[in-house]
Amino acid sequence: MSTTVADHVLERLRAWGVEKVFGYAGDGINGLLAAWGRADNHPEFVQARHEEMAAFEAVGYAKFSGRVGVCTATSGPGAVHLLNGLYDAKLDHVPVVAIVGQTARSAMGGSYQQEIDLRTLYKDVAGEYVQTVTVPEQLPNVLDRAIRTAMAERTPTALIVHSDVQELEYTPPAHAFKMVPSSRCGPWGVRRSSSSPRPFPTSTTPASPPASGWRPTPSRTRTRSGTRGTRRCAATDPRFSTSTPTATSRPSRRTPR
Repeated sequence: MSTTVADHVLERLRAWGVEKVFGYAGDGINGLLAAWGRADNHPEFVQARHEEMAAFEAVGYAKFSGRVGVCTATSGPGAVHLLNGLYDAKLDHVPVVAIVGQTARSAMGGSYQQEIDLRTLYKDVAGEYVQTVTVPEQLPNVLDRAIRTAMAERTPTALIVHSDVQELEYTPPAHAFKMVPSSRCGPWGVRRSSSSPRPFPTSTTPASPPASGWRPTPSRTRTRSGTRGTRRCAATDPRFSTSTPTATSRPSRRTPR
């Protein structure tokens, strides 16, 4: 059996170490729900009593576990109900990723049932990163970036997946023009930047001092008459010297009569 986009979503979440996804079922995520059945409920789908509660459960899980929280909901009102929990994550600086269903691509723009402009809906609460998956090849890059951004910025991010895209056969991205495949993720507990899988540097050693023969760039000064004077450097002007100034090294301001 071929791997669908929804199957790969769960596979990618497992690769990131996600163990629980909090959500409420709906027809906009039927592809994901079917994938959970094929994946033997791994990562575990935690059924909430309401989409708003699913978002709050993901926030609480992220706060107490130190991991990124993941929640999911269907399109339309389901996506709207996630907002309260996501705003709680935004204001408390908690990493949460929302995976939201959307109307099929062929029905967009036709005032279809529960059709909402989700990009506009989430542009404030998930303003750091909110993207819509329209083709299978786009999935791994945007999902990885959503998780990385949530972890690095400690903020909620959102991933919108059309219902028909969830059931398409997954095709991995190729090294082609305008396609940048995402790098592999790292284990939990290793701090990663949002654009690179390498850990943050831990060394606090200060930068080495300049070479002994180094001198600052000379500058031009003005004389009392306002005309241009000669260039000064560390050899002639104590202001550019790296040594501690003394009383005798300060130049006299008086002009001999």
